[in-house]
Amino acid sequence: MATTPETKRQTYTVEAIPSDVKNGVFLGNPMLDNLVSCVIAMGSEMWTTKRRLKVLEAVMSKAGVTSEMVEKYQPTEQELAAWEQERGRFIEMTLGSLANDGIRGVGADYPARD
Repeated sequence: MATTPETKRQTYTVEAIPSDVKNGVFLGNPMLDNLVSCVIAMGSEMWTTKRRLKVLEAVMSKAGVTSEMVEKYQPTEQELAAWEQERGRFIEMTLGSLANDGIRGVGADYPARD
């Protein structure tokens, strides 16, 4: 279990453990593997975002926040910088697999961890 620094509450989430099969080839073609990985990552990111947006819209409407108020919002410089950083994470998560080399066959022995 992890604790969040701002609340000191225990959570049941952890950072993802990176796989040692990043460059494996499972579908016979490394580019096809990369494309499938990309589509899966985009789908998971999209659904997570859509669900969170639905929750936020429901909470905001109960608090009296209108769509017009949202459309007119101007972010601060700090918000813009944070959004750019998150954008980089999103791009790496969803499109990063397109850059995998795909040099190992599905039955290959994988190197031991250091």
